[in-house]
Amino acid sequence: MTETTPVLVMRGIRKSFAGNEVLHGVDLEVRPGEIHALVGHNGAGKSTLIKVLGGVYADYSGDIVLGGAPTRFAQPQDSLAAGVAVIHQEFSLVPEFDAAQNLALGHEPRRRVGLVDHRATQAQGKALLERLGLTVPLGVPSRDLSVAHQQLTEIAKSLSRDARILVMDEPTSRLARAEREALFAIMRSVSARGVGIIYISHFLDEVLAVADRVTVLRDGTAVTTCPAGELTVDSLAEHIVGQSIADRAPNAAGDDAAPVVLELEQFGQRGRRGATLQVRAGQVLGLAGLVGSGRSSFLESLCAARPAQGSMRLGGAPVRFGSPADAAARGVVLVPEDRKHKGVIMQRGVDENIVLTALSRKYARKGVVRGGLRRRAVRASIQRFGIRTPSPESPIAALSGGNQQKTLIARASEADPVVLLLDQPTAGVDIGAKGEIYAQVRALAAQGVACVVASDELEELLVLCDDIAVVRSGQIGPAQRVADLDEPTLLAQISSKGDHA
Repeated sequence: MTETTPVLVMRGIRKSFAGNEVLHGVDLEVRPGEIHALVGHNGAGKSTLIKVLGGVYADYSGDIVLGGAPTRFAQPQDSLAAGVAVIHQEFSLVPEFDAAQNLALGHEPRRRVGLVDHRATQAQGKALLERLGLTVPLGVPSRDLSVAHQQLTEIAKSLSRDARILVMDEPTSRLARAEREALFAIMRSVSARGVGIIYISHFLDEVLAVADRVTVLRDGTAVTTCPAGELTVDSLAEHIVGQSIADRAPNAAGDDAAPVVLELEQFGQRGRRGATLQVRAGQVLGLAGLVGSGRSSFLESLCAARPAQGSMRLGGAPVRFGSPADAAARGVVLVPEDRKHKGVIMQRGVDENIVLTALSRKYARKGVVRGGLRRRAVRASIQRFGIRTPSPESPIAALSGGNQQKTLIARASEADPVVLLLDQPTAGVDIGAKGEIYAQVRALAAQGVACVVASDELEELLVLCDDIAVVRSGQIGPAQRVADLDEPTLLAQISSKGDHA
């Protein structure tokens, strides 16, 4: 990190929506060559601050100084032209174009007659990637690239425009561990060239590993900025939530005498080797595996979202579901990994999303919705799950990711699950919402619901679950007690290429 005049100064930034101030005079400084982490709750103001910097919101108060010169961005093009590049969670690549074509988009080399020079496009793209030290396959449509290669293409595109500030919003949320480490190496290489990086992430251990300094936002206010080396995960978490958190308390041992709710015999996605396992009432069983190990497809096969093979018994009786709705009606309910596309209905209100699965069965009579009963149930769920929403009718698209996720879990609870399947239950949510979700899952388990949880975060599984089974290449090993595991042991197991015992 170079100790010089900051390349970016944001001072006293305030932003309001409909008279409600959400940024309360935020200060942020980024030095040349610095990786500066910006962390906080969902809804703390991180996205709003970045949208001010990116020119999306022009109606703010406060000052922005870039490269020593006061500036004000009226639109995103102004910010980009000034050297601020924002890489959002949702990539902006053209799916049909390969990396070189995406890198050249908007300034393609042309032949004399005005046609795009495709050979020169490929040559320039290759040269740029080599200069930046990035490896991305050429000639492959971006839609067919891995998430890691799409991420590198976005980084190269930003740096090709002489970015002085590179904003990376949750860049590792969809990357495997090895891909994350490779991305961190590239970030350090980019910062060594003098580019200031603003790094937004909910993974606090990664923040402390890669960042030089950290700024914490809480409720629209910057509560601290300090060197990453002065922080621990626990102290950073306390800054974020404003109090000590205790979501790492050990779980009570599972009850071996509890009745078996779900019993599988060589069961799994059609075409893959099946699993034989049992899940008891009140048990929280974790599925640990690398990205692509088959965890999600296994959960989806359990609720008939994918074709399945093998036998399943529910409450001792053999069952076979025809659809996810059929499975939910019998008490097997999935909270999917992709809440945006497979979970919530973004155009609908919080209330409609909460009762969606159980509407016809619990809140309608002869096809007519019982409005009073439905409203009471919605209010109770909002209170029980701590869903922060202006009103029950507010569109769910306006809620933070954590509150959208809590709405999904509330919907599953309203369906009176016997078996609750949770795929990445806290992906993309802040540490406060994460603790609340843990508490709700444990509360459902205490009521006798059998819970099966798939997660990328090994620490999450060790905190939340009673037992953990390792998934490799679609194969599920025997359940192991959490008390007998730690993170290094579990990591070694999921990384091994050997067969399950």
